[in-house]
Amino acid sequence: MEMNNNKKIEEILGSLDGTQRATIPDFFYTRLQARMQRELEPVGKRSWILRPAFALTVLVAVLLINVVVIFRGTNNKEVATNDTETLQSIAAEYSLNENSYVYDLNQDK
Repeated sequence: MEMNNNKKIEEILGSLDGTQRATIPDFFYTRLQARMQRELEPVGKRSWILRPAFALTVLVAVLLINVVVIFRGTNNKEVATNDTETLQSIAAEYSLNENSYVYDLNQDK
């Protein structure tokens, strides 16, 4: 049994006799260094948009604009009445307040 195990071990070790050392292609390290250098450089011109400081600044600005618009809209109720008066005067000028006429499209019959 021990002979059988030794034989198997010798076969396994013998299978490695024909192997050769792995070779690398020409200019492998040069290409590897160039690729690593490209990855260290900024992705593009728009990479600053993805930065958290810029995104946070834009978010705060949008929220401030919304708050200003909401508070100005609730304080100016006079503007809404002026808009209504303006719309009524335009409707009267173009006769939009009157009932619209119904035209018979089948006059030939």
